[in-house]
Amino acid sequence: MQRIISLIVFFSILLISSLLTSYAFTPLSFYQPLQVIDGAGLYKKNLNNGNEAYLQIIDLSKMHIDQLIGEVDRMGVNQGKYYKGEEGYFSPFFQSKLFSEVSKEYKQLYNNDVFSLINCSFFEQYQSSTQLSFPIKLNGIVISGGTSPYGPIRQPKDQFYSRVRLKALVWDDKQAYITDYNPVSGTPLNQKSVQNAIVTYHYSDHPAKVLAQNPANKYQVIGTLNKDGIKGDELMLIMTVNKATLDEAASLLRQLGVKGDIITVDGGTSTYLFNSQKENIVLPQLSNLAEKPSFSKLPHYLGFRRKSKKQLSPRIFVSQPAGKVILAKNQPYLILWRDNLDGDVKIGLYDNTQLIKNIASHTPSDGVYEWKPDISLKPGYSIWISSQYNPKIFGEFHLD
Repeated sequence: MQRIISLIVFFSILLISSLLTSYAFTPLSFYQPLQVIDGAGLYKKNLNNGNEAYLQIIDLSKMHIDQLIGEVDRMGVNQGKYYKGEEGYFSPFFQSKLFSEVSKEYKQLYNNDVFSLINCSFFEQYQSSTQLSFPIKLNGIVISGGTSPYGPIRQPKDQFYSRVRLKALVWDDKQAYITDYNPVSGTPLNQKSVQNAIVTYHYSDHPAKVLAQNPANKYQVIGTLNKDGIKGDELMLIMTVNKATLDEAASLLRQLGVKGDIITVDGGTSTYLFNSQKENIVLPQLSNLAEKPSFSKLPHYLGFRRKSKKQLSPRIFVSQPAGKVILAKNQPYLILWRDNLDGDVKIGLYDNTQLIKNIASHTPSDGVYEWKPDISLKPGYSIWISSQYNPKIFGEFHLD
């Protein structure tokens, strides 16, 4: 039995080491493999004082990344601060969703192809819906201009942030890269070729490091690597530390060969790491005390799954937004949903079961549609998202 375990560890290290052949320093012998599949690996490393670090290596040529985000109630028109000029864009309030419900839904959509889930974007409020700190692009649409007071705006909470350079993590089905973000032009999110991206801090600009003396805490840092010597980084490396400093977390990625920028995403008490084999590994802080917020509900997650052509039971998931959805004529609104369909969806406005208006007769099943109503809307209307080929597969939510 011991020999079998040793062989499993040996071949797991060989597999992931083969992904990192472009770099000489790859001390993966210090990492314990927890799950290794073709295209992804999850590893654990024991740190000092009984602390732990979890490494994920995602090969984007074989894995797909999904942004999972809560539905919108209020749009926050003209409240965006970081996309094409301060207060010139919207910053919606996204529903915060229970991490266990998100993981359950993700597994229902993609079954055994699911590898892992993490929480992602920083957020502003701790109520049932929240604005996000910085811009996000979801399947070709910029869905938020961000509202953080800790960034390069006219009157930041701290003067250090008046000159900070934000970073954008951009990815597609082949590669990922981290680059400077320009809040005046919106580059690179304003580029048509960029379909999915998040804006965030370089790890060294995180307020915990700049303003709070870099305390040991839960953090998630991300870097990219090239595995084949051809231009483009195919690998995304995600390091989740249980109780370490940001410098220590970033150093672990440097030791694995990451030479470019390293970013940080939402961490601290809201850190979440789920793996399909190990289930919940790092959990957000739960609280029963009225004076302490609970972080079991979060607004934005990243899901990692194998690219697959398996036939799955077709599903469309839509949640009722957390607050009242009051839409105004000629004002933008973001319709969000999750599905695993191969074909397009259609979106309609209904009064009970009566179709009032076709919002979109067909649109890609990518989970996002920006709509600007051209008619007055009545309370009690609902929006239906359905398969273009099978109207029995649908999801809906109600307007107030």
